[in-house]
Amino acid sequence: MQTLLQKDESLLLGLDIQERLIPAMFYKEKVLKNAQILLTGARKLGIKTLISEQYPKGLGKTDEALKFKTIADFNALDHNDESPQVRLFEKISFSVMNDEAIAKCIKSTNCKSLVFFGIETHICVLQSVIMALKMGFEVWLIEDALSSRSKENHKNALRFMQTCGAKIINTESFLFGLMSDAKNEHFKAISTLIK
Repeated sequence: MQTLLQKDESLLLGLDIQERLIPAMFYKEKVLKNAQILLTGARKLGIKTLISEQYPKGLGKTDEALKFKTIADFNALDHNDESPQVRLFEKISFSVMNDEAIAKCIKSTNCKSLVFFGIETHICVLQSVIMALKMGFEVWLIEDALSSRSKENHKNALRFMQTCGAKIINTESFLFGLMSDAKNEHFKAISTLIK
């Protein structure tokens, strides 16, 4: 059966949801809540996940509200462990595509669809998305798990990325878009997550 996204061809990317950045975001509680739902849902559905941290020495690590385990590579996934497992990368470039190690990891997955969430929508997310589109990836944005310091910058960046070809959805649409119907073995677990 056809689904909105193909799980084996999709990579979930969480950008820079860090302890010294998130307090300044206007949708901070919503971003943290939906980011954790995305991480947990991706794990249940078998979606590879990558998280970046922008200059953690100055901006801190990923906010402690997000719970996950880091893995060395996607082949190191512990299939007996239900907790979110992610590849974690530090970066100093705004775009993840400009970081050599991250770009190499993304290319190694052979994924066609990149699904972004995180902060800030109008800086790191925007630059990552524009570069990903130029590189030929299908790009999706999880609107209710993105934010900037100002609502106006967030909305402006979303509009711009959409005109460039990015597809905008929300957390529930993404997770249910990976299943074709309620008979999917993960339907109940995903339904519980979003309540």
